[in-house]
Amino acid sequence: MAELLLELFSEEIPARMQSRARDDLARLLGNALRDAGLEYKDIKTFTTPRRLTAVVEGLPARSPDIREERKGPRVDAPEAAIKGFLKAAGLSSVAQAEKRDDKKGAYYVALIEKPGRATAEVIAGIVPEIIKSFPWPKSMRWGSGKLRWVRPLHSILCLLDGKVVELEIDGIESGKETRGHRFMAPEPFSVKSFEDYRKKLREAKVILDGEERARLIAEQARALAKKHGLSLVEDEALLAENAGLTEWPVVLMGAFDE
Repeated sequence: MAELLLELFSEEIPARMQSRARDDLARLLGNALRDAGLEYKDIKTFTTPRRLTAVVEGLPARSPDIREERKGPRVDAPEAAIKGFLKAAGLSSVAQAEKRDDKKGAYYVALIEKPGRATAEVIAGIVPEIIKSFPWPKSMRWGSGKLRWVRPLHSILCLLDGKVVELEIDGIESGKETRGHRFMAPEPFSVKSFEDYRKKLREAKVILDGEERARLIAEQARALAKKHGLSLVEDEALLAENAGLTEWPVVLMGAFDE
């Protein structure tokens, strides 16, 4: 069973859009894989200010072969009905269809066989369509390209069991590199799996999990308030917003002139 790692790396995603984007990516990617006959064990999605990430576990090496029977019109049906049936079934003549009988007489049946495809090939078709149709509340175009994304999209990391799934959209080609914190670790680096990706991001001052970032902010804020003999005013909405504004949260205390 294979692991798919997908990261869409862009300019800063507004904090208010990150939770919905994570849910939309899980839904769109999961539906597309299942529609292609690729069942999987689990799918998880993550957001930081500059990346939208998905990891899918338990993918097969290929989609299954499909054998489908499609019932057609009676053999004595009008020619237009028979031609329509042949076209819909992908047949060039009635000789390619079977004749079967029931109580009402003979009718045509098309036997449609579709061979499975390599999972990497399926993913290479799925990902660009998801990117092009992603339901951002607001999106933008930039430069001379036609692609719309929430903010300019810089790179696409797409790995299936450590190997790059080759795809391209609006001049952006997939690869195996990402970047860490914009200021503290801006240089690109390669990854080979989700665990390697998450580990190297943390080393590059990026905490991938938004819930972990929120927890760290809350813990640091409470500790700092206690140190100065203060009580923290809890605000879940403000906490979630701040977790969506930083990849490496550090709580500081300031004051206004009286």
